Amino acid sequence: MDSSFKASQALEPPSRSAYPKLIDGGTYMYSYIIVDDEPLIRRGMLKKLQAFDQDITFAGEADNGIDAIELIKQANPDIIFTDMRMPEMDGKSFLRVLQLDFPEKKIIVVSGYTDFEYMQEAISAKVVGYLLKPFSREEIHDTLRKAIALIDQEHANQQKFETTEAENEGVKYHSDLQTLSNIALGFYSKNKAPELISDISNRLLNAQSFFVVTAYASDKSHHELAGRFLTQNCRSCLYLKHAHNEQLSLLLFYFSQDEDTHIVAQLASTYFQASGANITQDLFIGISQAQTTLIELHQAYEQSISALNDRPIHDTSHIYSFYDQHSELAVPDWEKTDELLFHVEAGNIQKVEELLSEYFTFLTEIPLITLSSIKRCSQKLIQEVRWVLSEYFDSIMKNSSSASFDSVMEASFEIDTIRSYFLHVLPNIAEIFKEKKIYGSQNLIDNVKTYIQKNYRKELTLEKISSLFFINPSYCSYLFKEKTGENFIDYVNSVRIDNAKLMLKNSEEKVYKIAKSLGFNNPKYFFRVFKKLTGRTPEEYRMM
Repeated sequence: MDSSFKASQALEPPSRSAYPKLIDGGTYMYSYIIVDDEPLIRRGMLKKLQAFDQDITFAGEADNGIDAIELIKQANPDIIFTDMRMPEMDGKSFLRVLQLDFPEKKIIVVSGYTDFEYMQEAISAKVVGYLLKPFSREEIHDTLRKAIALIDQEHANQQKFETTEAENEGVKYHSDLQTLSNIALGFYSKNKAPELISDISNRLLNAQSFFVVTAYASDKSHHELAGRFLTQNCRSCLYLKHAHNEQLSLLLFYFSQDEDTHIVAQLASTYFQASGANITQDLFIGISQAQTTLIELHQAYEQSISALNDRPIHDTSHIYSFYDQHSELAVPDWEKTDELLFHVEAGNIQKVEELLSEYFTFLTEIPLITLSSIKRCSQKLIQEVRWVLSEYFDSIMKNSSSASFDSVMEASFEIDTIRSYFLHVLPNIAEIFKEKKIYGSQNLIDNVKTYIQKNYRKELTLEKISSLFFINPSYCSYLFKEKTGENFIDYVNSVRIDNAKLMLKNSEEKVYKIAKSLGFNNPKYFFRVFKKLTGRTPEEYRMM
């Protein structure tokens, strides 16, 4: 397994065998050599070339082809001026060697002979020019300009080709990253083999184990910095952007052999450090178990999300693995849930905000509570709110889920985000109910009766009702008896038994289950009350 980190390296510059040296101003310094067996000819040629009006460097001279080849290897010139008649290796043989071993060099033949044989060899070697001795300064300068123009054109063409190739590979690479992200997020068919088109495919197809690490950061700028660091420095990691949540990013770790979570945790800690985050900043990392195929990346992603959700909110660490998940925590019911729902329905916005603050304080004070437990409690509360809404809005089904809530929960990995959602949504719902004036009667007992008729399934005590309507329990009991002619508990039982009769006639549900659903915790008490008010047992009533 190669999981080492390396320093970021710059791209190597083009070889001098291919391009001249780049100097200040973006121009190129060209170099040349002179090959001729006559020193006076070499000296005269050098004098003419030194008067050239462009940057060009004399790189050396040789008096025969063999020495010239060694000089070319050492000096790596761009342009070669050569005679055709030389000792050791004549011009014809020299041109053939250049054509075979140094095809990129620009050759200018200088000769005192006009034999067709030499001209033919020069043409075959694709020389830039053929100068006949004696030649003028202008002639050699014109030929040199032609050679430089050819070098510049080839250089431009090569740069264009490399740029196009790099752009094409870049497009393929980012396309593959998108494909891998889609697989991880579940937007890719499980029955379809991943189709990767860039060079990255070779590395991934040879991998034996894959891990998905999902990182959450409240500040999304952490992801760009850390993702860039890891992809440049970690040979076994790919940085994948999340398609819908800028606060999430995915890291795909792949290894050529089986690895465990611990090595990935070490690499993930480097992500944390590279992000610039510190212990006061909210950045959390969830690690999946090892998977053996790319198509299993979605399972790995879900495991990494599960690891994030299983985070104890009071924990000071930032890296969690699916392997280390905690056991399910039993969270006690919040005793003020019904009070909160009542004030939502009553349109009491201020009281809703106060109770929500108490609710989240209650949750955060539970030792070892995890983010997933808070999400489950929140799910239960929002379902209770939707139940209330369904009583007044036909578009909302009693047991239906909330797409907006589910979306927020899926993307939330901090309790503050969940708290903000409730503090935004529930007061808005209370604002809607405020216009309905459900408990807007001037008669207090009418409002109490409305509440009982709507909430007969819940625990209903005189103390609870008195608290909701801000009155003394004794006075509430007295006032209820005076206005209705019956005791509070008798009225509650009559409402429940009326609904029990409907359920007995319209369903085949067992009697004890009906009793429990109506708020009777003791089935025997339900039987006694039912017979008292109807003169029959529940079974007898059902058979009528």
